[in-house]
Amino acid sequence: MKNGRLIYLLTILFVPVLLFAEGSIGTSGADFLELGVGSRPLAMGEAFTAEINDINSLYYNPAGLATLKYPVLSIFHHELILDSRFENISVAQKVYGGWLAVSNSLFWVPPFEKIDIDGNETGEVQFYNGNFSIGYGYDLEMFYLGGSVKYIYQKIDTLFLSSFAVDVGILKDMYLYSPFDSPLRNFSVGLSILNFGTDAKDDPLPRMLRFGTSYKMTKWFGFNMDFTENLIDSSDIYDFTYGFEESFRLNTGVEFNYLEILYLRGGWRFNDAGTYTMGMGFNYAIKDVAFSLDASYADNGIFGPVYSISLTFKLIPKVITVEDKVKAEAHYKKGIKHFVADDIDSAINEFNTARDYNPYHKNIDRKIEDLKEIKKLREENRELDEELRKDEYQGGFFD
Repeated sequence: MKNGRLIYLLTILFVPVLLFAEGSIGTSGADFLELGVGSRPLAMGEAFTAEINDINSLYYNPAGLATLKYPVLSIFHHELILDSRFENISVAQKVYGGWLAVSNSLFWVPPFEKIDIDGNETGEVQFYNGNFSIGYGYDLEMFYLGGSVKYIYQKIDTLFLSSFAVDVGILKDMYLYSPFDSPLRNFSVGLSILNFGTDAKDDPLPRMLRFGTSYKMTKWFGFNMDFTENLIDSSDIYDFTYGFEESFRLNTGVEFNYLEILYLRGGWRFNDAGTYTMGMGFNYAIKDVAFSLDASYADNGIFGPVYSISLTFKLIPKVITVEDKVKAEAHYKKGIKHFVADDIDSAINEFNTARDYNPYHKNIDRKIEDLKEIKKLREENRELDEELRKDEYQGGFFD
């Protein structure tokens, strides 16, 4: 009986490790930091380093926070093996031109009996690991930049540990050719370094290097790919450049959507304890609040499947329909054509119309302000030219 409880406790301690690549076993502390957050990323094989417009970017690449469009509240629940659970609540709000996100994650198991050396019950054992994060992402026009700070706390019966860490990331989006009708910026690439900080007791945190891409071939299909390497010691860099050795992992994910209402997702994880993942999502808006309900299922080999569910709320001052997005895109393209033709007034009018249909169109406000500034400079130059001509005329007349 006593041995059984001891084995149970030890197994619980290593649940996060068991769910990931064998190369990371026993090499770091606070391994629960390797657990993915968000049913959408989990359903896509956790290939999420280059994904945009999702609050879960905080855990994969904080630069992705800069691509958010609305204030967000997200609640996440993950059922893991051996009755262990992983919970998260996150919120994001625009602050000083960028996006600030605050989050708390908790990996825990229900309390179980504590038995002394004589077999007597002496109370209950509490076990949990937590991570409180504050992240910020900012759009620097040429690329997105983000970072976060973490307070990590762990309790195992009477033992309490704490440590601190930082994440940093960069993200760039652009247009990549597609033979289909795709978003204007349909390709993104991201790089992040995670969990660099103080040790958890005597063990380093599970430091990770992530590199990923995301390609939206059409408006209803996207493909993501991530390369992940643990950076526990110097030999891990060699593993990353050499290939599938130890803790190096390759994750892939796909996402289909129907009118951005219904989503189907899938993924595959290479060099991992698990293999395939799948899930679905549903989006809907009621007045000025949109909500998303997402679920995921993941195979974890001999440890069995795990499940998750996420509920996300977005505060949208104006509900944007699919028709609104189509019209906004059409006027936006007309505005680009007028700008190329050097018709600034018509370009401004088209961009304003696009903003009326979709106020959250990427960088639309900045483009309008830039065009207004160009128009203002041209008017100032015109007035200056007129004054110079007048001075020349008057000077010539008196001569």
